Amino acid sequence: MATRESIETLMTEANQRVEEARDQLDEANRMGFQMTSDYTDAQVHLEEIEVKINKLMHSANHQQKEQLHRLHLLVSQCMNDMILDNQDLTQYEG
Repeated sequence: MATRESIETLMTEANQRVEEARDQLDEANRMGFQMTSDYTDAQVHLEEIEVKINKLMHSANHQQKEQLHRLHLLVSQCMNDMILDNQDLTQYEG
């Protein structure tokens, strides 16, 4: 069974990574859609959080699974936004 502390730690880390990714999305939009290593690092961090969520899901109780599912949706939405933004940007490159 997953501990409450492990769930809270993951939620805190995930929220920080989502905020970091949103900052990178905003910066990419302000900078004329230039992708930086920070942008790709933020994407990698979101993917790492997804892996952690999936691992923890296996040992979570019903209530924890609900929390993790909501967290997964938040992280997935942010990942999708970054991917779509990246697709939009590369579509217009030379």
